[in-house]
Amino acid sequence: MSGYTLRNLRQYELKLPRKILFGVGSLDKLGLEAKTLTEGRNTLIVTDRNIARIGVARRVEEILLDGGFTVEVFDSVESEPSIDNAETVSRFVRSSSFDLVVGVGGGSVMDMAKIASIAAANSKPVRSYIGVNLVEKRGLPHILIPTTAGTGSEVTDIAVVTIPEDEIKSSVISPYLLPDIAIVDPSLTYTLPPSITASTGLDAMSHALEALMSVNSNHVTDILALEALRLAYRYLPEAYNSPNPENRYHMSLAALLAGIALCNAGVCLGHALAYTFAVSYRVAHGVSCGLTLPYAFKYNSVSMGWKICLIAEALNIDARGRSVEELSEIIVARLHRLTETLGIPARLREIGIARNAIPTLASKLLSLERLLKRNPRTVTLNDALNLIESMW
Repeated sequence: MSGYTLRNLRQYELKLPRKILFGVGSLDKLGLEAKTLTEGRNTLIVTDRNIARIGVARRVEEILLDGGFTVEVFDSVESEPSIDNAETVSRFVRSSSFDLVVGVGGGSVMDMAKIASIAAANSKPVRSYIGVNLVEKRGLPHILIPTTAGTGSEVTDIAVVTIPEDEIKSSVISPYLLPDIAIVDPSLTYTLPPSITASTGLDAMSHALEALMSVNSNHVTDILALEALRLAYRYLPEAYNSPNPENRYHMSLAALLAGIALCNAGVCLGHALAYTFAVSYRVAHGVSCGLTLPYAFKYNSVSMGWKICLIAEALNIDARGRSVEELSEIIVARLHRLTETLGIPARLREIGIARNAIPTLASKLLSLERLLKRNPRTVTLNDALNLIESMW
């Protein structure tokens, strides 16, 4: 990949699950794979009531039962789970003697399965582990099975929780959260409604583009993120308007690749902007990230240099004979057009945020130092005010 210099040919490491199974029908291998992780057979399935209602959790349970496992089901994971929900999950797993955790659902479910895994071996409240590398011991082996195409949680070392009293999201980050096995079966996404297809797909695009912007990006994460961006831009509108096995397959792949890029390069300004209002105004994670992505890219574009050309090509823009400034403008326009096509609000006022809230949002943005330190361009208070004003 062109553009790398001796200055940025640094060392890096890659974090991945022990094994990733991808493809239609890969769920059928769950029983055999589970037996490679533990000699015990007591299994906790973590899911939510919707996944239980549509029968996916039951299918997972039957595969495990056929493999000789005993199963208990925790199906009370909330959408955008609160810290209290995480503590409930931890109490449940500690109330019995489990050998294995299987999470089946969207990002929230998979995050809570990670919490269940570490809670079994770590006795403190979950709140004590919010931060980086605060989990003391490896937990139960765990397998994650996504039913959406977007969050990438099945391949990350992060579990996100909402702190209602602070109106913010925080994360438990630890290598112990990386799953032992990720099983990505695109057929589990076939029945996703358009709204969830859009929001989770934009989450994947945000992971890809923000990983490319991140100062922690490297050769491998860039390759993965660019392919994820190309796939999502090509197939997300199709999956939204006329879903079929082909576009569902490619969106699951995009989410997987973007998740690996996220885990290793991290996200930056786009997610930070989304976190300033998502909890307070009850905006779904993917929707908030989709709204902020064009603005975050525009702000950072002056600091991205040659990567602009690669991003343009991933978005099917002919970069020949065009300056990076011109390409940046075209990219921003295409991102806005995509979110409009997917029914995502384009401005903060469309989700009920008053103009006089801008200073509060700006202050909250600057407090998200973990995300902003990865951003390629510094954000001052004045920058934050102007940026959020442009979003209003």
